[in-house]
Amino acid sequence: MNIFDIANQNLDNLKTQYKLLKERHEDQNNLGIFSNFVKLVKNKWSISINMRHWTLNNFLIAGRYKNVYELKKERGEEIGKVRKLEISVEQAVEKHLKGYYKSRVTFDRTFEDGEKFKYGALNIGGLGLNKYGEYCVILKREQSEEYSSLAFIKEDSLNYIDGHHMNIEQLCQDIANKECMHSLVTLKHEKDIEGIPADEWASMICCDESYIVAITKDEIKNTHIESVRMSKDDYFLYYDYLFKDFASEISTMEKYQLYLLLGIFKLLDEQRIKLEVIEENGN
Repeated sequence: MNIFDIANQNLDNLKTQYKLLKERHEDQNNLGIFSNFVKLVKNKWSISINMRHWTLNNFLIAGRYKNVYELKKERGEEIGKVRKLEISVEQAVEKHLKGYYKSRVTFDRTFEDGEKFKYGALNIGGLGLNKYGEYCVILKREQSEEYSSLAFIKEDSLNYIDGHHMNIEQLCQDIANKECMHSLVTLKHEKDIEGIPADEWASMICCDESYIVAITKDEIKNTHIESVRMSKDDYFLYYDYLFKDFASEISTMEKYQLYLLLGIFKLLDEQRIKLEVIEENGN
């Protein structure tokens, strides 16, 4: 199965549901809020990938974002040049994914080229999915639109796995291509829009508790990065480390963190990637 073909095939279904939803809002005389939400999603959407320090650092140095399959295969080949591998690449992937291994590989290997999938989230503002990393990497909108493969899923992809069973029937109803992505988002949050202020819509759409998954098998390069977002608290922590280093009061672990940050900031500057420092609430 090709997940991107499935996304294209769900186009008519989403258009029909969206049309009925819009008509309901017209009948209830609240089309204004509905239209504003749709307009915001269409105008502001981008794809974000949250990363830890080491992942972002490696991405900026290597110039290409690698998923776990690609990274472990590459590392295994490099190690194999000088010594025998004690574990297989598959075992290394399993150790990395831990309790998510069975679900992750079940989902990915259900689909054609699944081991090339790179996962992100639909983002219209904010720090993205902090549970996956404190750095929120925003991809250029024009680049995302040019990806030959791009699909959006209503829920976390692992929610469609029960044991070794893939709920393909539900997935087929919960997936969209970029043309109809706004319909999927609106259908998901229909009941939330009115009860949440407009300035909180971004965090509603993309937060640790709820998000729209973005999947592509295209290469994601460092030249595709629009900006990197980090929280104001984490940014000020950098200055705390900087002062401790200046005063010779810094611990070994803090010094490690400081110099990793210094390296990341230097790479961002050299590659002309904007660093955005924002509040936890997205402002």
